[in-house]
Amino acid sequence: MRYAKDHKEKTRQRIIEVAAQNFRERGFEGEGIASVMQSAGLTNGAFFNHFTSKEDLAREVVAYAMAERLDFLNERIEKGGNTAAYIESYLSTRHRDNPQQGCPIATLVADVSRRSEPVREAFAEGMDALVSRLAEQWPGLPKEEARSKAIALYALINGALQMARATKDGVLSDEILEAGKRAALALL
Repeated sequence: MRYAKDHKEKTRQRIIEVAAQNFRERGFEGEGIASVMQSAGLTNGAFFNHFTSKEDLAREVVAYAMAERLDFLNERIEKGGNTAAYIESYLSTRHRDNPQQGCPIATLVADVSRRSEPVREAFAEGMDALVSRLAEQWPGLPKEEARSKAIALYALINGALQMARATKDGVLSDEILEAGKRAALALL
């Protein structure tokens, strides 16, 4: 059976998308190649037709997930949303309760810090793009000040989201989200 010319690339992309969801939900160490391939509807042996190692897949997943987050930010901004709307969305119960679909920063940052240089570079590139785009929301500020504000904002909302996810107490979790929103909005 002959496959279409783009079959291999589509299959590779499906593996990356499935792994991105699974890694965000369970972390790099909590998810194996066999599970990713099964979720993608493929055999384990097919993995090495697309990636040299799990670490190679991790790098691709981080790059993909960070680009996906940048697209989400751009979409919010271009639809007339503002930074406040982005903060509201980011620190929502929906985002908190669905890590597999959310921001890779909040779900993978601790894992990324223990990964190989290529994985960390992919994360840094994605983070830089997000910070640069968010910094554009303060056109009246000097570039360095706007960038610093964007970095502080990302650090704040990520920390708040991670803390809200880590607590089993729903009331406390909601309080953390609300406190994070107030502090982030005050930065604006």
